[in-house]
Amino acid sequence: MTTASEKTGLREAGKAVGPDAMPESLRRQARTCATSVPLPSLDAPVPVTERARAVRLLLARAADYLDRPGSLVHAQPPTFARAREQHHEAARRRAAVPLLAGARLAWGYFHLILIKPVLNFLEWVTETPLRFFAAVILCVIVWIWS
Repeated sequence: MTTASEKTGLREAGKAVGPDAMPESLRRQARTCATSVPLPSLDAPVPVTERARAVRLLLARAADYLDRPGSLVHAQPPTFARAREQHHEAARRRAAVPLLAGARLAWGYFHLILIKPVLNFLEWVTETPLRFFAAVILCVIVWIWS
C-alpha cells in the first residue's frame, strides 16, 4: 500500500515522463482497481427505464392535454343567464315530446335554483386559501354558538 505522498509523487512523475515511466506495481494496482468495479447489469435497468420513460411521456401528454385552451382547467362556470339559456335550448330540442320538454325545463330550474348557487358558493369560498379558512372558522363559530 502506498501513502498519499508517494501517490502524488508517482502521479507527478507519470505526468512528467509518461505512463511508461510508472512502476509496474502501480500500473498493476491501477488496472486491478479499474477492473474490480462491477459493471451494472444491462438487463435490469432497461425495463425500469422503459417504464419510467413511458410514464414520463404519458404525464407530459396529459399535461399538454389539460393545458390546452378551452379545457376544463381554463373553463369558467356559465353565468345564471347562460345556464338558463342552455336549459331552455335543451328543452327546445325535446319539444317534439312535450312531457320530455317539460321535465327537462323542470330539471333546468331545479338546477338553477338549488344546485348552481351551492356550487358557485363553494367555488367562491375555495378560490383562495384565506377565504376558505375564514369560511371554516365562521362555520365553526356558528356551529359552537348554536
